[in-house]
Amino acid sequence: MSDSREKFMGGFTRTHFLFAIALALAIGVGAMTFKGQQGGQAVVAAPGGGGGGNSPPDFGDLIIVLRNDSGVPELDANNCWQPIAFESEYCPEAVWNCGDAPCLVPTDPETCGVLQPTCTKEVDFGRINEARSPDTVFATQLEDVIVRLATADCTSLDPAGRLVATTDGITALVDDKMLRQVDHLDGIPAEASVSATIDSPLQNLAIYREMMLKGSIGIDLPGGADPLTSAARALGAASDKAGLINVDLVAYLNQIMELTDNSTPTALPKICIEMKEEVMGVVQLVEKCFLDYGAYTQYDRAANFGGLPDPAYIPQESPAAGWFEYLEFLGSDTFTITRGPITTAVFGDNGFTGGNIGGFARAADDARAVINFMHSWAVPAEFETPIPPCGTTGEGAYDVSISDVSGLQVPKVIVDGSEGREFSVTVANAGPDEAEITIRVTATPRNGGVIVGSPWTFPAAPPVVLGPGESASYTQFFAVDLGEATTIDWRATAIASKDVNPANNTVEAVSSVETTGSASSSGTPVLSGRSTSGGNSGASGSGGNAGGGDNQGGGSKSGRQMDNLRP
Repeated sequence: MSDSREKFMGGFTRTHFLFAIALALAIGVGAMTFKGQQGGQAVVAAPGGGGGGNSPPDFGDLIIVLRNDSGVPELDANNCWQPIAFESEYCPEAVWNCGDAPCLVPTDPETCGVLQPTCTKEVDFGRINEARSPDTVFATQLEDVIVRLATADCTSLDPAGRLVATTDGITALVDDKMLRQVDHLDGIPAEASVSATIDSPLQNLAIYREMMLKGSIGIDLPGGADPLTSAARALGAASDKAGLINVDLVAYLNQIMELTDNSTPTALPKICIEMKEEVMGVVQLVEKCFLDYGAYTQYDRAANFGGLPDPAYIPQESPAAGWFEYLEFLGSDTFTITRGPITTAVFGDNGFTGGNIGGFARAADDARAVINFMHSWAVPAEFETPIPPCGTTGEGAYDVSISDVSGLQVPKVIVDGSEGREFSVTVANAGPDEAEITIRVTATPRNGGVIVGSPWTFPAAPPVVLGPGESASYTQFFAVDLGEATTIDWRATAIASKDVNPANNTVEAVSSVETTGSASSSGTPVLSGRSTSGGNSGASGSGGNAGGGDNQGGGSKSGRQMDNLRP
């Protein structure tokens, strides 16, 4: 017997004993299904804690254990989990061959340690490993999704239920990294409609997470689907195309994302149990919670895909609900484009209905299966049926921002009594429509003094109009005479009435005022870096006070990168 399988401490291998120590410190119980069964049948769970913040446990160390229809582990009389046995060359047949019922691997009644670990099976999460990303990453990814959908001229759902954002007119999206359906832009008219599918695994995980936390991502979604169906579709889009999503993956994923922590408010209620686990070297009863999917009463595969894509657009001349298009192999290296029902091509018209976590997991896996089919039998881009343009809505939308890296630059140190000091502020419009923008900058001394001219408004009148990808920069001179050492708090805000993401419209900075010393005439900027803009270059200039609270400095509107803005 090799070292890796040498018996140690009553049935543990050396490797498994070391793993058990780490397991007791880091993880609890999650889930995987047995032989693909879900909803009303025997299902299984995997160990795992409620998530470890930014460093949850390794997905490769999770084994499958028995669980009930609600996704909660079924414990034995000793409050221990019950691992499911699977056939392998290292597992005795007497352990894994129990007929139709799932066979159970024995555990130590005192510690719940697995006595025959070579008979267990681990969970494969594939690219859903990205669930280990920090919360800040999910927040950023979700913001990108919201901006994409909110700035689109219209939104829709693809045949798998993924979100699609469509913009009428390609000009604003030429440099957009999210373009999916355009391989090159040569020869495409400026008025062409461009559609971008939200297909990033990390962005779809962010959608799933937000749906589980709040029941919404903050904006209306197309199709009128309930939040759980939308969450299932997002999870399907986040997974490996050729993988498998089942009850167990869903339950354990929730723990990795800390959705099952009792201290985490979630859209779904929680089911909690007490199970035996070793914590800091002591075996004790520990509370473990699981999301309750009981509100997901019925998933119907035929009804779900009978309403996708939404709106219907295939075939182009007479769109039929539930139809999509794909390549079909005819033999002898010959293919044809076939258009027909999704359920026929992908599922052979086999239906499925079910609820609770089993129905949810199946809904997610069905979305994954359709994405995999579309990927494997994709119609060449030049022969695809185009998603219809949105038509003129008469409403503009855009994302205006002031960069928190270089959007507001002020002197770091100012000697009291100085004149001719200056600050710079830059605003950018990511589009897709042009925006009318006003910038307000305030300087507030903490000693109660006044900076003459504050607050400043740029431009004084009328608002600056920026096209998609354009930016405007303004420089303002000012004087400081506060009579003592203090600090100045700066705040710059871009005001735009149809901005879909006001969270990035305000930037703050700080200057220190000294009564002695030799701060340079320009000082050192609190914020430094680069502001990037695109579009046509415009005029630039400089100016002084315009009087009162509406002092306007010079402005520049440029289509080039702007480096080293003057502090």
